Amino acid sequence: MTATDTTAISPATLDHAALDTRRLRLRLFQSGNDSDLALYRDIYGDAAVMHRIAEPLTVEAAVRGFANVCRHNRAQTPGHRFWRVDEQTTGRRAGLAALRREGARAEIGVMLFPEWWNRGVCGEIFVALLHYGFTDLGLGAIDARSAEDDGLPVIERLLAPFGFIRTRAGAPDGIGHWELPKAVWESRRSAN
Repeated sequence: MTATDTTAISPATLDHAALDTRRLRLRLFQSGNDSDLALYRDIYGDAAVMHRIAEPLTVEAAVRGFANVCRHNRAQTPGHRFWRVDEQTTGRRAGLAALRREGARAEIGVMLFPEWWNRGVCGEIFVALLHYGFTDLGLGAIDARSAEDDGLPVIERLLAPFGFIRTRAGAPDGIGHWELPKAVWESRRSAN
């Protein structure tokens, strides 16, 4: 899937929003769902996944984080949204995705289990999240952040086809920032 492909988005409600791509289903995390909690706990506890982000979470911290994620997903006001990501055909868990909203902007984020790395999955998820953010949530811009380390070339290859613009580099905290204004996203979509 390319940065300009369209994604079939199923009817979304705040309680059961699902975003479908060619290979994946993104479904909002739900409280009381043990499988959702296990995925959240496992991905945040995975040292390889967390290597460029932060220290892996303890089980207790992951349980608290999951409760906060579910609270946001239940909120009636469009705010932060957090999805579990599964392969459609097998139901195999792939990771999680998020839009952390602040007003008319949101930060996009994807975390995948290592067996899903380098398979084009992150780009496929971005297509769905960008469409949802700009079309359904009416966002004006979507931001991305990443550590400026040896993984930076991978992040830049992911973001470039979507039109993300670098807005911060070389900061003392080592975190790069990018933004994708809605107008840029729309012009790239209409050009294809």
